[in-house]
Amino acid sequence: MERSGFLSNFFWTHLHRSDACANFRWAAALFIMLAVFPGIGSAGTGWLVAICISSLGYWIFDPQCRRLIQHEQILAGVCTVYFLIMAGLAAFHGPLPGQEIGWGSVLSNLPFLFLVFILPVLRLAAQPGWIGLLFAGNACGGILAALIILIAGHYAPDHARTAFSGNELILALGAMVSGLLSIHGLLFFKGPMRGLMALGALAALFALLSSGSRGPLLSYGATLALYAMVMGWRYFGFAFMTKRAVICGLLIAAFSVTMIRTDPELSGRVELVVERLENPSGPDVAEDSILMRIALYKAGLHAFAQRPLTGYGRQNVIAVVSRFDPQRASQFPYTHLHNGYLTDMVASGLPGLLSLLAVLLVPLYALRNAQPVVFGGVVCLSLSYLFYGMTNLLFYHDTANFLFLGMLAVFSTLSNLPELPSKNEITTSTQR
Repeated sequence: MERSGFLSNFFWTHLHRSDACANFRWAAALFIMLAVFPGIGSAGTGWLVAICISSLGYWIFDPQCRRLIQHEQILAGVCTVYFLIMAGLAAFHGPLPGQEIGWGSVLSNLPFLFLVFILPVLRLAAQPGWIGLLFAGNACGGILAALIILIAGHYAPDHARTAFSGNELILALGAMVSGLLSIHGLLFFKGPMRGLMALGALAALFALLSSGSRGPLLSYGATLALYAMVMGWRYFGFAFMTKRAVICGLLIAAFSVTMIRTDPELSGRVELVVERLENPSGPDVAEDSILMRIALYKAGLHAFAQRPLTGYGRQNVIAVVSRFDPQRASQFPYTHLHNGYLTDMVASGLPGLLSLLAVLLVPLYALRNAQPVVFGGVVCLSLSYLFYGMTNLLFYHDTANFLFLGMLAVFSTLSNLPELPSKNEITTSTQR
């Protein structure tokens, strides 16, 4: 309900102050959010919470900030449906006896409701210069993560794998997204900005490799390859993108091989994977994470087959899966099945899986007509999470949730700004 009087005057006079002042604060807040997320995940999460809370004042006192345009309705709608399905089925089933997880894994997804409040506020505040500024913030995020690993990791070795992100998988996810967006920026920016994009891409790849995570590294390569195909098909032509994709791929491969060989722990983990693939069931192979994932997947598929429509509730996933593989139940000390899709299938059945896929893929549809620099960014974000979720958690970690939603809010906002570059420039460069 719109308010007037003392509270309204206080908000507009002391908090908002002026449009120019408020727009500057929003731009600075988003820049900081993008810069801290890869290497300092918890800080990025807290910062985005502050941004969302700040948007509530505008939502209350400005009627325009309560009106979502078409693509915002779609984005907020799929995120809301995803949460409601998860929460509804979790409430329907209730926790199994002896379960300690409770509603924690459901409540961590509450941020999916925040888009309703933040999207129109940022759209109304956005300025043309935000495109370059926020891509610069993303590149700075990759650079900051690399610096944290180099400096903090020197004094505290644990930070060499995690930076300040929380754990190595979250660092890998943030670095993957940041690095791919920096590579994407190389196609659109010139001069010093292009140099910043290149440095950001290199630093983010360094952070990704330093995390020691093998699955995200494969996801990074798969996302980059599919990104080149999508952008070649839509804008630049396959020949244009193929040349650049091959050059970029060779540089990434050379850098990756060099780092893997100079990192004994990462090199050892890669060798163990090769041994396991050569001898899948060999008891003498020290690598057992692949076998554990296979056991989780088999038990999860059995559980899903028993209840494909309603699932068992998000809080009961591990307890239920353990019943289908009692011999390994004691070896399932996880809160998810190391596969985001299967986890949602067991938790919420087919409705959960379909709503998850909608969250990942519908943004590509909703922003399909955005300028190429924005659409390509959405491609990087959606595909990164799409592939990452095949071997790891998806939306069951606060940093992973806020990173996705924060990036989605940024691209939704940028989609309303003038194009950079124009489609005519892209067509001309392609014809050349």
